[in-house]
Amino acid sequence: MKSNSPIQPSTAVKREATDWWVRLDSGELDQQQCQAFQRWLHTDPSHTLAFDEVTQLWGELDAIKPLLDMPAAIRQCADKPRRNHSLALPRFAAWPAGLALCCLLLWLSPLGLLFRADWHTGVGEIRRIQLSDGSTVTLNSDSALSVSMQTNARHLRLLKGEALFQVSPDKNRPFQVQAGAGSVTALGTAFNIRLRDERTEVTVTEHSVAVNLDQGIQTTRLEEGQSLTFGAHDGMGAAQITDTRTLTAWQRGKLVFQDKPLGEVIAELNRYHHGYLLISDDAIAQRRVNGVFRIDDPLAALDALQTSLQIKTTRIGDYLILLHR
Repeated sequence: MKSNSPIQPSTAVKREATDWWVRLDSGELDQQQCQAFQRWLHTDPSHTLAFDEVTQLWGELDAIKPLLDMPAAIRQCADKPRRNHSLALPRFAAWPAGLALCCLLLWLSPLGLLFRADWHTGVGEIRRIQLSDGSTVTLNSDSALSVSMQTNARHLRLLKGEALFQVSPDKNRPFQVQAGAGSVTALGTAFNIRLRDERTEVTVTEHSVAVNLDQGIQTTRLEEGQSLTFGAHDGMGAAQITDTRTLTAWQRGKLVFQDKPLGEVIAELNRYHHGYLLISDDAIAQRRVNGVFRIDDPLAALDALQTSLQIKTTRIGDYLILLHR
């Protein structure tokens, strides 16, 4: 990806190019900002070169192609808006449909999720919440939770991420957490729930819980020291014995890996990093890792992995780091 051009972008220009990339990726640039991007791009040849380097690097990362459509984003900034007014609805007729569409997009967006959440955390943030019934919830990085305390029941919903629930006993008010395609009801004291893509992972750290798939399709009891996963498509998995101290080490500011593939380790570090850590090939992703790392410094963990596994990195600031041989 090195250029033969004698014009080499400075560190500051590369940082600006990365910043423009991120802003374009967000899809939130208005027409005036798009014009500002075009002015910046054509002000100096080094600007174009720096942005091309970012584009080439992103373009080679198959793992994120489904998430991005940069050519479309750039065209949107490059081209003037074109509208076919002959197909437009009358203004008064378009309002209800437009309003409904905006509401739907807002509801499905990260901002909409925050509107639904009573509690949430940012990337790298861990937060301990004291509920009105005396129970506590510890939210992991980039997580969201809604809470409904009623006279005869306690209903919570994990909307995103991971949380540890330490439940204050109350036989007259069941404590139930909805997560993914099912729910977890406390039969004892403490349990951990993590949303992993389309599956939900439950681990019991004290006493037991009842795990139910939606519509009561399947129910099972999970005991202390056990974990299982469930999902809408493949149902409920079998209970497994697990090391609960390792799994909940994030509450103590640590990540513990015992003979884990590097791909899994990098995916975990990504949860605590403002940006993307990505692996270029499967051979590297399968290398085994043992170690304990601090969650508040994922880049230090990456440096340690790079040294111990003798791998290389290509970096565009700290936002995008590609691991390769």
